[in-house]
Amino acid sequence: MKFGWKQYWKPTPLLIRKIADAVFATTTCLGSAATFDGESKMGMTIIIIGFIAKTVSNFFSEENQ
Repeated sequence: MKFGWKQYWKPTPLLIRKIADAVFATTTCLGSAATFDGESKMGMTIIIIGFIAKTVSNFFSEENQ
């Protein structure tokens, strides 16, 4: 597994993709619940953390170092 800027357009390993999707789905759900509960800043912070985690996962590739 390799991590770096040049790996963005290369295929992401399946395990990393599954973990990132799960984190993004969970943070979206929790962030939405917090927003509807009146904690809009907390909700947006949670959603942004999930978005960053999903974006960072794209920098992994299946290539060996």
